[in-house]
Amino acid sequence: MSQQTPPPGAGGAGDQQPSEEEVRQYLAQLRQAPAEQVLAEVLSGLLNAAQVKVGRRDGRLLIDLSATLIDGAREHVSDELTGQVDEVLGQLRMAQVEGEQEVNAARAQGQQEPNDLGAEGEPPAGEAPTGGQTPPQQAPSAQPQQEQDPAKRLWTPGT
Repeated sequence: MSQQTPPPGAGGAGDQQPSEEEVRQYLAQLRQAPAEQVLAEVLSGLLNAAQVKVGRRDGRLLIDLSATLIDGAREHVSDELTGQVDEVLGQLRMAQVEGEQEVNAARAQGQQEPNDLGAEGEPPAGEAPTGGQTPPQQAPSAQPQQEQDPAKRLWTPGT
């Protein structure tokens, strides 16, 4: 996919809406792409975002999410991909620890970066949790979250 047409709405000349034909072409390419390639691109985006946010709480969230994603896919993807991701995760974890020390020192002096996560697991200050729902009051392990119908979460052209 990285060598193919960029996803619809990915930016470009004037950020014009893609035509219906462009959307169909992209979806056909996506459907034919190997799952490992799709996973590699998703992980690349997460890991790049984590690198930019190193030291922040949301940086840790992105690192942890990437680790969970590769761990869940480990038996279905190549050793080359898992090895590369594991290496990057190791580097990011080390950088995160150092970055957290710097960010915590800045916080102690009253400096806080906007849009970082609040206390562990809280959304950024002044923002509602994803989906506008209130956070559960119980620990996540105490009450399993019900999964939404995947079809309701799909993006479809024209909606």
